[in-house]
Amino acid sequence: MALQSLKQNDEIVIKKADKNSSTVILDKKNYIEQALSQLNDGIHYEQIAISHCTEIYNLIESKVKILHEQSHIDDISLRYLLDTKVEKIQVGRLYLLPKIHKIDLNIRNEIRNNKELLQRVQIPGRPIISLCNSPIERIGQFIDYFLQPIVRQLWTFTQDTTFFINKIERIEAPDDVILATFDISSMYTNLSHEEIIQAVYRAWPKLMAYNYAIPLPPRTEFLELLRITLENNEFEFNSVIYKQIVGVPMGAPMSPSLTDLRIFEIISKILKEFTHAFKIIHLSVYRDDGFMLFAGNENELADFFEIANNIHPLIKFTHETSRTNVQFLDVTVYKGKRFITNKILDIKLYRKPTDNYQYLHRSSSHPSSVFKGFITGEIIRFIRSSNNVEDIEAQIQLFREKLQKRGYVADEIDPLITTTMKRTRESTLRYISRKKGKSPPLCFITKFNPRVKQLGKTLRKHWHLISNDGTANQLFKKPPIIAYQKHKNLKEYLTSSKLK
Repeated sequence: MALQSLKQNDEIVIKKADKNSSTVILDKKNYIEQALSQLNDGIHYEQIAISHCTEIYNLIESKVKILHEQSHIDDISLRYLLDTKVEKIQVGRLYLLPKIHKIDLNIRNEIRNNKELLQRVQIPGRPIISLCNSPIERIGQFIDYFLQPIVRQLWTFTQDTTFFINKIERIEAPDDVILATFDISSMYTNLSHEEIIQAVYRAWPKLMAYNYAIPLPPRTEFLELLRITLENNEFEFNSVIYKQIVGVPMGAPMSPSLTDLRIFEIISKILKEFTHAFKIIHLSVYRDDGFMLFAGNENELADFFEIANNIHPLIKFTHETSRTNVQFLDVTVYKGKRFITNKILDIKLYRKPTDNYQYLHRSSSHPSSVFKGFITGEIIRFIRSSNNVEDIEAQIQLFREKLQKRGYVADEIDPLITTTMKRTRESTLRYISRKKGKSPPLCFITKFNPRVKQLGKTLRKHWHLISNDGTANQLFKKPPIIAYQKHKNLKEYLTSSKLK
């Protein structure tokens, strides 16, 4: 009854917060106003009378079939791209993820003491377009398949925190090095379709040189598919249909690769104009965030961002600099003990002030391996993200306290901590890759039920029934592993990409 009451409440919108696990309850009227202020800015979107989903799907279908007939697309790709039936095609849906981390810390503290202040706070929203079952969803995934390996070759590319730490810990920096971070404001929505297409055009020799597992279509046809995808991003909000005329949709599979490719060109152009580029010791870019080590002075570094903010009509950079410490991704980079002795910058885990430590509650119905797995995973993250033992121990102590508040007991936490702490930090910074040629294991997929005990043991006990069957033993060489499919959670009950 409580779930139904919340779901049917027409005055509120429930969303997951942007960049953390908080649940945010928004006034529906304010939520709509926030979305419309972005949709009606006269630059990025235009309102259209009707959706053209069927026409877009039919256009893509005809292009794909011609490419298949010419052997530029293989049979498996063809089946995948045209798997969705035209009657199931639907227009995209726009929704906002509230950026509560953008609200000033002092204002958040004031709100805790005076809830009436909430009425005055405007929470900015990140526009996400869900393209599930839209006509451009699968062709976007197809395009992204070819772009991803090329993006990974860019020298500024940063895959994740592990990737960043591995790079930064190989650098010896001078005592007076400046640490800087920057943010590219509204990157996804401020790149024009034409400049993105031209960036892919210029990167084509790299695509041609890469050894893909499936055929790469000819350049002209590939760029035509890209143009169709970019120029036909139609979506619905509050029963009104819009089309994106500038930028790429956040939520589309190919958007990160496309923007990475174009932003790399923009940064390369900045560096060509920046007379002190040789003083940049290191530069990492992760999506719209960047990190830099600069062996010059503040005035010289200011020139970099002066150029950056005049290089493109819509792209703007904000930045922070420090001689002591900065935050990038989920770590703090600072000048600590290691830097004093070895000139290698120190690393420690960074938590946003909005982190509410909503770890999986112990009373939640999950296999025991899930609880053990996430605890072990977090401790590995602490070890990987901090080079000083004191920082690791402080994070583990905090983690332990938060877990106990979520219903865990010391007897189950401490053995996992002890075992995981035996790992070397070097091992946590290595990527684990599946051996080439090794096929994935056979999985028995079901949903977890606490009343069903020892399912795996029971399957193995009776596996001889499969082994002794002449047909079944050819299909199933080994007993399966048990894989649990998740049940519908509160988020799936209460949130929707479509405004109710």
